[in-house]
Amino acid sequence: MKRYLFSLTLIVSLFCSCETDFELNAPYQTIPVVYGLLNQDLDTQIVKINKSFLGNTNNVNFAAINDCTQFDYLIALLDEYNSIGDVIGTDTFREMYVHNIDAGIFYEDSQKIYFLSDTANPLNSDHEYELRVNVPDKDLNFSARTGLIDGDQLIFDFIFRISLKLNGYRCADKTLETDDEFYDTQIKWNTAQNGKRYELFLRFKFNEHKADGSIKSRFIDWDLGHQLSVSTGGDEDITKTIRGNNFFEMVNSKLSNYDQESQVVKRTFDSTAIEFVLTAGNETLNTYMEVNEPVTGIVTERPIFTNVNNGIGLFASKYQTELVCSMSAGTILELCLGQKTSGYKFCLPNINTPFYRNLLTELDLYPHIECN
Repeated sequence: MKRYLFSLTLIVSLFCSCETDFELNAPYQTIPVVYGLLNQDLDTQIVKINKSFLGNTNNVNFAAINDCTQFDYLIALLDEYNSIGDVIGTDTFREMYVHNIDAGIFYEDSQKIYFLSDTANPLNSDHEYELRVNVPDKDLNFSARTGLIDGDQLIFDFIFRISLKLNGYRCADKTLETDDEFYDTQIKWNTAQNGKRYELFLRFKFNEHKADGSIKSRFIDWDLGHQLSVSTGGDEDITKTIRGNNFFEMVNSKLSNYDQESQVVKRTFDSTAIEFVLTAGNETLNTYMEVNEPVTGIVTERPIFTNVNNGIGLFASKYQTELVCSMSAGTILELCLGQKTSGYKFCLPNINTPFYRNLLTELDLYPHIECN
């Protein structure tokens, strides 16, 4: 019995003497975080370079401190490689602080970016580019490499362009009968070399006239999704069909909860109201976006994708092209007086230009379409 009590006492004392405090965090290691997309259509290339951070409390609190996420000093270079793999030029990124940042968990007053103005040495879509970064006080070296998308190949279909120029964006007929007829639009384009992911959206631009006499230019974007090419060799035909009535449903959904609607007297637009914007991303960018798409299954853990050597993040390329057009008379009629959007005060101003005069003549059966 004594032996039993002694053994029990020994076990209890061992448990009681154990250390109850333990360290949740592993030793801190500086990990570079890179995000940059090259686009030769722009005269300035921008790369975001940060570092990982670790705190003993809630890490969200440390994200809002600039010193926790930024390097004090680094050297960032961009090497240009020709088609046979030789370095034919090197440019140096400069640092700059940007302001007016959207609200979020990171520091909102300003953030450091690195930029390169390439007006003297524009990027060449036939070449590849390598980002090389050195952080002297941390003894860090990291890099990433990407090719560019051939922007000359990324074009909307010729017939589609001519149709928009002659007819405008046509998705409704010129009557306001209960059985309105809507027209589907087939958007066609040719893929570009090194392009894999193609994202399309429609931008609808208009002016808001307020009760105080002010006029504000606004736009709403309609995300039309993305499509993938079979290969990255270019010269494929891709078609996207959008339903005619969906345009008016989109306008209604975007404006239905507008907090300044009571101040709007009328909304007007011109012959450049519609803009189709097509963006191509290379295969690296597509892989990064697919890995980071919202999780829909039971397993919520994502694999980490990066093409940055000795770091994490993304260094890839994209290219964007736009096509601007007017709206057809039927589309304008449905927008101004149709069931879904008539409450948003769209109207045609009585301005003596060919665009407005032709529309007012074509829609003379509907005098209410003209602004008061």
